[in-house]
Amino acid sequence: MSLMLGLSIGINNQRGGSGGGALPDFTFQAETLTLETARAAQGITMTRRQKLAFDRLIVRVKGAGVSMTDALALYSPDTPTEINSRTNKFHPGTNDLTLTGAGTPTYTANDRWSGWSSTTKYNTGIGLQTFTQGQFTIFYYSRTATGGSSGDFGAQTAGGDGIAANIRDASNRFNARLQAANFVSALTNVTPGQGMYSIRPNSLDTFGITRDAPAPTYVAPATNPTLHLGGINGGAVSIHDCGLFAIFKVTLTDAQCREVSAALLDYYYKIRFGMVDTYAAGYAPTTADYDIIVYGASWTAVCAAYAAKQEGKTVALVLDDLAKTDWDIGGMPASGLAYVDCYAFTALKGLYRDLTSWANSVIINRADTNTQTGNSIESWQFVQGVRRMLDPTRTNGTLILGQDIPVYFSTGIQSITSVGTTDTALKTNDGRTFTARQFIAADYDGEYIHKSSGIPTFTGSEAAGSGSEANNGYKGSSALSKPYGSDISPYITEGVQASGLLPDIQGEMPLPGLTVDGVDPSIESMNYRLAMTTDPARKVSVTTMDPHRNYNALRYETAARAYVLNPSVTIGNPANTQTILQFAVGGTTDKMDVNNGSGGLSTDLPGSGYRYATAANRAAQLAVIDDIRDYELGWFWWHANSGDARIPGTLVTQFQSLGLDAATFLDPGPGGLLYWPNRPYQRDPIWRLKNTGYVSTAQDYCKTDGSALRSDKTVAVTSYDCDKHPPWKVASGGLLYTQGSVPGSLVAGADKIAPVPLEEIVPDAAAKTNVIVPWASSCTILCWYMGRLEPTGGLKGEAAGVIASMAIDGAVGVQAVDYSTLRTKLLARDQNHPILPQVA
Repeated sequence: MSLMLGLSIGINNQRGGSGGGALPDFTFQAETLTLETARAAQGITMTRRQKLAFDRLIVRVKGAGVSMTDALALYSPDTPTEINSRTNKFHPGTNDLTLTGAGTPTYTANDRWSGWSSTTKYNTGIGLQTFTQGQFTIFYYSRTATGGSSGDFGAQTAGGDGIAANIRDASNRFNARLQAANFVSALTNVTPGQGMYSIRPNSLDTFGITRDAPAPTYVAPATNPTLHLGGINGGAVSIHDCGLFAIFKVTLTDAQCREVSAALLDYYYKIRFGMVDTYAAGYAPTTADYDIIVYGASWTAVCAAYAAKQEGKTVALVLDDLAKTDWDIGGMPASGLAYVDCYAFTALKGLYRDLTSWANSVIINRADTNTQTGNSIESWQFVQGVRRMLDPTRTNGTLILGQDIPVYFSTGIQSITSVGTTDTALKTNDGRTFTARQFIAADYDGEYIHKSSGIPTFTGSEAAGSGSEANNGYKGSSALSKPYGSDISPYITEGVQASGLLPDIQGEMPLPGLTVDGVDPSIESMNYRLAMTTDPARKVSVTTMDPHRNYNALRYETAARAYVLNPSVTIGNPANTQTILQFAVGGTTDKMDVNNGSGGLSTDLPGSGYRYATAANRAAQLAVIDDIRDYELGWFWWHANSGDARIPGTLVTQFQSLGLDAATFLDPGPGGLLYWPNRPYQRDPIWRLKNTGYVSTAQDYCKTDGSALRSDKTVAVTSYDCDKHPPWKVASGGLLYTQGSVPGSLVAGADKIAPVPLEEIVPDAAAKTNVIVPWASSCTILCWYMGRLEPTGGLKGEAAGVIASMAIDGAVGVQAVDYSTLRTKLLARDQNHPILPQVA
């Protein structure tokens, strides 16, 4: 069972009343205020961002059930000068670091200490006799991959008793002195080189997960030598750098160790890469005014806010209710969708390309290429890029330089106030009111445009049209496909219709209320994109974290029947994976973006998109999201642990070798699951903008090369085919089918680049003149399937931020900005501007 936190101390699920009263002030933890006072005495003013980052760490340590009296010390290199980095941040003034000799370690602010020697290390002043026998937990973060003889931290008596560690020896093993005995890990593949290590009396851990379990003999130390950092007292010297060091005088449970390790690693990431200025939902301010409000937590929203700020405007991000912590800012690329789909990478430009270029250089340390491999970075790396973008102190380098953009968590939109064709205020359910001159609707649902009066929207597929649009609409039996190409019974008792349908099957064909080529209200099925790995140093078993809610083996019965008919199925056979799709990302072969497989029975929950889109209220929608998580957790558990003899043995072994990545999704917030994203992969908005004027169609996106466009006001491009995940499983003629794929293949000409015009991302002027809709834009569903790529959303968001700024400067509606000026601005943005073809 996982440690699932629902804390109410200084986190973003706090709800204020929506009755119009003033919201309460946010209160920092006492430890945060004590550190702030200590820093002030050093002449250092802690920023709000720094206070929030430290406060979140304290909240999580306490929330894990750890007393701060047992949290002896925390050291991290996050001050401008080395001398002030010696402060014990848990208890300033007590056990601050002191130098042990004439030398001073090499200090890199917001990064690490290194350059240790026998006369260049630190003394914590914490003696061995401080620890009750068998009671300690010590965390150490390092970026050094080198192995060798080393004493990274510790203390040892003359008789050899003590607590110490070498995180990576010459044989790539983890060494630890655990009081009376020295222990060396049995395995050579559990030391990540760059990562979080910890030692407990009965456990050697990486990323908070037990990798080896010693059974030491405890001996009370006869003397009281003190723990050192950068070496051992009077002994070995470290060859490894250190980015964070924390000492607890209690042995944390496995669940506590996971949570505290994740919290510490997340804190280090913030120190190194950037901190976000967040405002918890339900807390002051009650009102806020900006030039531009961007609603949504998507990558599109981040790009819109960033571009608007670069244009000199005051701007804030107001997040939707699925965003619980700053790990959720950036939408799907930050939530597991790490592998970039794109046909023509000359179309992948703008801030997405800037961020991946930055990550390739700063985090991954690999050559930067504008390719599928070069742009497919791990989600944890993407999150750090977003943090950098939102922190104005991050001005080193040339790419994604930090901007001062505040971020407000919310519990969703209560109402939007309009005067004529102008929106004037957005009120959230948690009691805040935002006023602005311009509003950018960049949420995944289309919630903003749904609640803004007068803006027309559409859900699902339009009726079939002519030309390429003939592929639109409900296709009935012509869009059926057998999972694995096999004859699988859909009934609880195989072959017996009277026994009823198995779970998650929509019904018998023909489905009621639907007409062939008519409107189809369904949206694509949903799943979670997961960061998974086979790396023994970083993986954590899904079983370890699975709360096993609502598990029902019948949900996977159709897969079991498919495996009986296809016993040679493995994750890699057929090559285009059918059980799950695994995409290697981040320049590795063992860190993966795991997605729904192509066989027709995988992690997509059948009917989930339709149920989400048609749910009666938000509570019912959130219940669907919970069900998707339960279904997908059960999918992995069933394959790896159920013992169902119908699952091929090789497939069982492959699923058992996969684990969640313990370096990713480190702060799920209230109700979340550690290492699991909060946001499911919602491929379609519920509400798409559907102008009475301009609506992009498949003909617009798939123009013959060289032909004139219906609009030449291109603001972004996309490059993909008509990719639709079937919304349903159905029964027909006693067999199981997926239903709802798009017949044929639609691609944008020889260059495979389709233009997105200005008219697509703004409402009709008669509806709203100060609202821009860069995500759920005005296009048919076929265009949507081609354009739902995150890099495309980023380009549209970037354009939206510039358009909103121009509309303010020109005192015009967003439809009336001067396109030639806009085009010049877009072409000049950063080093990687959007390509703006005038013919498709």
